[in-house]
Amino acid sequence: MAALAEWIGANAVTTLCIASVVLWIVIGVVWRLLERAWDPLWRLASRTWTALARSAFAERLRHVPWVKNSLANSLTVGRYVGLHALASLTVAIVGFVVFVEIADEITEHGTLAQFDAQLARALSTHVDLPTLETFALVTHLGDPAVTIGLAVLVALYLLVRRWWVHAVVWVLATGVGAILTKLLKHHFERTRPIHDHALTAAEGWSFPSGHASGAVLVYGMLGYLLIRHVPRPWHIPIALITVTVVTFVGFSRVILQVHYLSDVIAGFAIAAGWAALCASALEVVRRQAR
Repeated sequence: MAALAEWIGANAVTTLCIASVVLWIVIGVVWRLLERAWDPLWRLASRTWTALARSAFAERLRHVPWVKNSLANSLTVGRYVGLHALASLTVAIVGFVVFVEIADEITEHGTLAQFDAQLARALSTHVDLPTLETFALVTHLGDPAVTIGLAVLVALYLLVRRWWVHAVVWVLATGVGAILTKLLKHHFERTRPIHDHALTAAEGWSFPSGHASGAVLVYGMLGYLLIRHVPRPWHIPIALITVTVVTFVGFSRVILQVHYLSDVIAGFAIAAGWAALCASALEVVRRQAR
């Protein structure tokens, strides 16, 4: 682990670029596969749902007073939102599980905590000043003043357009997500790594990273909303741009040595989980409104 941390520290920018390219390829391939397989999956889900709705078990559930109305409503929208809800719920569960696993490993004697410290020392040794100055500019995209300002502007735009459900979900995703991150910081009270520059503000507790979670919540949700309202050819470019911004903002904190690697990954995980739940809720409400 020490050798790996030393290598990453000596090749931080190269590692980040390689990881970004691999992520682009994975997203592009998976996206194309989903586009091609979506209709067959939809038909399969529809047939499965219909079969379940006609089963003896479903018929028995209809006689339960507090289940009857909920079941009837879910059956009317389940054919469409079932796959969306399942996909979002899967992302949410994975995100929360990843966060819990990381939180369990950041104790003083945890393997991940030791790797964090080794990587922070390697970065402090190998990253030169021009690289620090470059990523100090990148990290500003995740500053609270920028993300809060963008969140307010998007909320106002949605309200002006009278997209009430979008506006409520946007506020819940960005506002409640930010509060959740703050509460988690105060719960874990992890100190930041030691750094010897003043190129960026670094106050408060370290775990999870507020810049990483804020980038996912604001830029990630904005990318999601854009994808839902633009023609299909724009979907992959928007997804790639969104992932690039989120990735570079988050890992700029590691390169600047104001956060540990686990802080950033945990910020990504918890924010992705919360954003996925909000996106799932939006899909359900939009379909019910139709």
